Amino acid sequence: MGDRSMEDKLEEVLKQYPCEVRTRRRTRGAFLLETDQGLRLLKEYSVSQARIEFEERIKQLLGQQGGLLVDHTYKNNREEYFTKDNYRNNWVMRRWYAGNECDIRDQRCVLRCASYLGRLHALMQLGNEEGESYIRKESVQQEMERHNKELKRVRSYIRSKKQKNEMEICLLGSYDLFYDQACLAQTLLQESGYEALWQETLEQGKVRHGSYSYHNVLFVGKDLAITNFDRAEIGIQVRDLYDFLRKVMEKNGWQAEFGKSLIDAYDRERKLEETERRVLYAMLLYPEKYWKLVNFYYNSRKSWMSSKNLEKLLRIRAQEEKRAYFLRELRPLLCGAC
Repeated sequence: MGDRSMEDKLEEVLKQYPCEVRTRRRTRGAFLLETDQGLRLLKEYSVSQARIEFEERIKQLLGQQGGLLVDHTYKNNREEYFTKDNYRNNWVMRRWYAGNECDIRDQRCVLRCASYLGRLHALMQLGNEEGESYIRKESVQQEMERHNKELKRVRSYIRSKKQKNEMEICLLGSYDLFYDQACLAQTLLQESGYEALWQETLEQGKVRHGSYSYHNVLFVGKDLAITNFDRAEIGIQVRDLYDFLRKVMEKNGWQAEFGKSLIDAYDRERKLEETERRVLYAMLLYPEKYWKLVNFYYNSRKSWMSSKNLEKLLRIRAQEEKRAYFLRELRPLLCGAC
């Protein structure tokens, strides 16, 4: 019944586009279509008209001004971005590419991705004429402050328990180290000139991708295609670089020289301001993985200990020596004597 229902939805949607579908197969949360006009990605997408127009405006900037490959959304026979199925759900059809995702352990691939991110950021400026609804609601400063309060709350909760499981004992045993890092990161961010950077971001309408990961970069011959702008927003662009750098370093043992090369690759395409370097260092110093695990623990069934989460915590602790060395090595590059 479920397959039949999905088949009906797809048929209803596809007949509203001016292309002939030759083959289709399921992919991550969508359908990959081979059509007479090339590859397409069809997915259910529930956002507002204003939101999709914001995303397409960004893609137009990248495609028309930068010559970059992106996943443009095609309009249907009625010249609309959204196509409804017989259950009134919205679908979109995007351009897609035959290529491979970035191999996060291949340094050459990763450095090209970092370089492309710099190119993206140099182009993604909308001015102050549009996009007000898609300004990041919470600044990095506010987020760090909130996270630090949550860390203290969880520590107080665990301390109050008479019987503590292995996960809770391990969380407490790591707390001082990571909480000290969190507080120092918050202080460094406050002293970095972040507020001025935030105001500049708003005035110039600087946009960040919001989900720039190895999953969303495809190697297409000699080119790269950037996809999935679903989380794009007006916000501090260096946060994209932080997200990408942190994930790459976690998978590559926090190799300091590799990290420096990645930052340099970005910097050659878009020069990092001194303030941005300081902000980047503060974000790298913040123990985000530890906070995520603590937050997940607190918001789940605390009486039940997940062996998987305990393994994650032990892995975070085991990586800390390499991470600390990485931070020491990058500090002169990013913030000098800060």
